[in-house]
Order: sequence, then C-alpha cells, then structure tokens
Amino acid sequence: MKNKKMVLVVFIVALNLRLGISSIPPLIGLIKQDLQLNNFQVSLLTSIPVICMGVMAFGVKRMQQQIGRDRSILFCLFILAMGTASRIIFSNYLSLVISAVVIGFAIAIIGPLLSSLIKEYFPRQTGLLIGVYSISMGVGSAAASRFSLSLADYSWPIALGIWSVLAIVAGVVWSFVMGKKTIQSSASITSSGFPLKKLQAWKMVLFFGLQSGMFYGVSTWLVELLVQKGFSRGEASQYLTIFVIVQMIFSFVIPVLMDHWGNTRRWILICGGLILLGVGCLLTNTLFLLISGIVLIGFGLGGYFPIAMLLPLQASEDPLEASLWTGMVQSFGYIVGGLIPILLGIAVDIFRSFNVFLYVMIILCSGILLLTIQGRGYENDEKSQSGE
Repeated sequence: MKNKKMVLVVFIVALNLRLGISSIPPLIGLIKQDLQLNNFQVSLLTSIPVICMGVMAFGVKRMQQQIGRDRSILFCLFILAMGTASRIIFSNYLSLVISAVVIGFAIAIIGPLLSSLIKEYFPRQTGLLIGVYSISMGVGSAAASRFSLSLADYSWPIALGIWSVLAIVAGVVWSFVMGKKTIQSSASITSSGFPLKKLQAWKMVLFFGLQSGMFYGVSTWLVELLVQKGFSRGEASQYLTIFVIVQMIFSFVIPVLMDHWGNTRRWILICGGLILLGVGCLLTNTLFLLISGIVLIGFGLGGYFPIAMLLPLQASEDPLEASLWTGMVQSFGYIVGGLIPILLGIAVDIFRSFNVFLYVMIILCSGILLLTIQGRGYENDEKSQSGE
C-alpha cells in the first residue's frame, strides 16, 4: 500500500515539472504581439527556466543537507506555485523573466530529489517508475499545450498562471502521504559529491543536454514553423498537442520495455533514427508527411527523455548516489539544453525561417547517435536495465 501511495506521489509531483514551460509556446504569438518582443526575447521565456534547472541543480546537495529531501521537495513545490501564480498579477516582460527563474529553481531541486525517492522505494522497478515520472510530465505538457490557448480567451496571463493550482495540490498530497520522515544524515551527504571525474557521467550529460535541447526546441518553435507553412495558430497548437501526447505515451512505454528487453544503446539508436526520419518529413509541405513527422519525432523524443533519466539511476548504488548522479547530469545537461532554444531564436531572427530549427535538430540528433556508437556508450551492457 505504501508503494502505491508513492507511485501517486511521483505522478502528482512530476505533473508540475513542465507546466511552467509548456504553457508558453502556444501563447508565443500573443505574448510577442502584446509585449512587442522579437523571437530571441520570447525564446528566453522557455530557455531561462531550463538553464536555471541546470545552474541551480548544483544546490541540490546543499539543500538536501540543510533540510532533507522531503522538506526540500515540499518547499520547492510552494516556490513553484508562487512563481507560476505571479504571472497572473505581473505580466510585463521583466516579471515573466523573473518568474521563469523562480520556476527553473524549483524544478532544478525537485527533479534530482524525486529520482532519489524512486531509487529508494523502487530499486528494482526504476524503469517502470521513470515511465510514470515521464508520462506524468507528458500529461502536464499535453494539458498546457491543449488548454493554454483556450484559457487565453480570458487573458494570456491567466492562461500562464492558472497552472499554479496543480502545484498547490501536489504540495498537499506530498504533505499527506509523506508525513514525518527520517532526514538523511548530514555526514553521508557531506561525504559525497558529483561524479565529475567519471567519463561515463559526462557522456550522460551530453546525451541529456542534446535530447533536452531537441525537446524544448520542438516545444518552442513547432507552432511557429507550422504557422509559417500556412496553418492557423489554433491548428498548429493542436499539432503541438499531438506531439506532446505521442511523446508522453512512449516516455512510459519505452522504459517499461527496457526493463525487460534490449540494451540501452539499441533503444537510443532506434529513437534517433525515428527523429531524423521525422525531421525529414517536417521539411516538406505535405499534410500527411507533416503529421507523420510530428508523430515520429514524438516517438523518438518520448524514448530519449526516460533513457536520459534512467542512465544515472543505473549507474548509482543507493538513493543518495542517485541524487548526486542525477543532479550532475541535469545540472550540466539542462544548461546545454536551455541554450539551444535561445540560439534557435537568434538563428530564426537572422534567417527569417523556422526551418533552421529542423537543420539544428539533425545536427543534435546526429551528435547523440555518434556519441552512442563510440566506445561502450553510457553504461555496461552487461548490467541489467533495471539496475540490478
């Protein structure tokens, strides 16, 4: 029964980890027009939280040492709710940037600590629980993509800030289920650190950063690409929702399959091939191929995110080590991933074409495939996919 409650906790907390970012792309056109922004400026609203998720993840160890994992997550859920709700009241550009920093900080702390919780309660079912983690984030992204534009009929600040309600609900559920837990000893936390000297960890960083950059690149610019191809903003937002739903489904299916069949390298190559095929479809103007491309990219990126989350859990031996490996991978990885949409925004302003983001996608995906093919990849294939 306790573990069933923990599955609920993982789901409800992870549900909030993309809402503050995924609610922006459907509203980019409205925000640009209302605040008179260019593509570079508006790209910061999705990139800043991601970069902050990287920079501020370095604080995971210190916060865990000071107040413990469980209280840290509860505190950050409160911060996440406040940062998101502030968008209703303060809707100028500077306030949106500040809220993006606050949201990025909260997600930066929650993510690695939630992975630590999974390692503690489900050491032999990490694939399944990372699937739950991933599909929950996907549900949040799909909801934000689907309903943000409709909520903007009231006002776009309300469409951005209303998602704070879910963070409040998550905080209540967390408090109810977790209760009073024993805090990890400061000594054990102090004696450990990021695995900075391990090549395996740096490969994971690159993989996490490149796949993150692709996901946030698609999330930020797919709607604008389709609008440029002649779709209405409403139709383009619906296709973004299709991408998110496909990504959500396979972010659950693939890690579950990995618990039973195949090694990690094989799944990375399969997903990468589908992404490249999907990007090729998006370079056309044929409706069937465009939809096929969106689905294929959703499939591939749906597999890449949970794989990126699983790799540090497979490399670690206990919950504390899992939080440190995950903290390092997400710290540097999200910095890389957050810079990519910014660079794409600059490139779009220069070349006046959203196709440029597709060419960058080809480069990023090819980089992952080359990194995977070289040497022994990210892990020992002899090690089972469940971390046993």
